[in-house]
Amino acid sequence: MNSSECQRGKELRFKRIRRIKRWLRPLPRRSNIHKYPVLKWFSSTAYKRSYLWSFKGSAMKPALFWGMIVSFSPLVGLQMLIAFFLALIMRANLPLIVALQWISNPFTMGAIYFADYKIGQIFLELVGFEINRNPLLSPEYDWSNFKIKDTLSLLNTFPPMFVGGAVLGVFFGVVSVFTYNVLAKIYQSPQINLKS
Repeated sequence: MNSSECQRGKELRFKRIRRIKRWLRPLPRRSNIHKYPVLKWFSSTAYKRSYLWSFKGSAMKPALFWGMIVSFSPLVGLQMLIAFFLALIMRANLPLIVALQWISNPFTMGAIYFADYKIGQIFLELVGFEINRNPLLSPEYDWSNFKIKDTLSLLNTFPPMFVGGAVLGVFFGVVSVFTYNVLAKIYQSPQINLKS
């Protein structure tokens, strides 16, 4: 390997590092965790634990798995706090587990929660629980008779949503850890020289 190939390899590596740093800029880091609304209460705890900031596989895999489970659960407003405590307990990467909570944002929340409800409903019916379908979620519902107090009837959607969120979260968690393992092996494999 001559010096120009070595120099080109270094440039490609630094280009990848710069790209990753740009993607990670809005995520919590040791230096800026005190600026996040919920996480600032725990900034001193987070600062002292180096595994929260590690990008090794031992910290990335639990962050992927548990981050997916929390992001698909119907816990709006509590996701960041739950993700932080899971990162502490599971020794997971904090920036990644927090970033995964952005999967359920105002644009995707409706679709995710509807999928949670439907999958949870199917799963609960498969195991023998009878689920009363919520009239607000049926296509035949007459919205001209809607009253604000009718929203209280949505409380019966939470059990199927939690079950469906757990099923979807575990599925996507396993898929993401598997994908991470495959990509890590590809990245760590020695580069094949096609010129020889």
